[in-house]
Amino acid sequence: MIKKFLNSTDRFLCDNVKEIFEKVEGKHRSNKVSVNISQELKNFEANPLTCVIGCDTKFETNIKVQVKLMLGIFFVAIPLFGFLALTFILGLAYSYAFVFTFIVAMLATSRIDEIAKRYVSTRTLELIK
Repeated sequence: MIKKFLNSTDRFLCDNVKEIFEKVEGKHRSNKVSVNISQELKNFEANPLTCVIGCDTKFETNIKVQVKLMLGIFFVAIPLFGFLALTFILGLAYSYAFVFTFIVAMLATSRIDEIAKRYVSTRTLELIK
């Protein structure tokens, strides 16, 4: 059951990371900004969530901010509302909702490193072909 949950979470994260990369890449191409995709992929693989203003390129910053937004919406906000509703219905303390949301967020964040490596290896193979 947990393995199935992790596989579906990984698939969801990988699909969203791919969409984010394609969207940001298309946006930069339409603005005629040159981007070294292989270098950006290496930077993303090394630090998928760490964003240093001034040191990262605009491309890298856009990707990392959008990945954080995606994680925040799907793995913090939605579970928090769901757990709050569940604790309200069951008459439990609301602190349970925050604890469960924290656990979900930590699981998703821990998986993003694996997703970054998987996406970078897949995309690197596409660039070579």
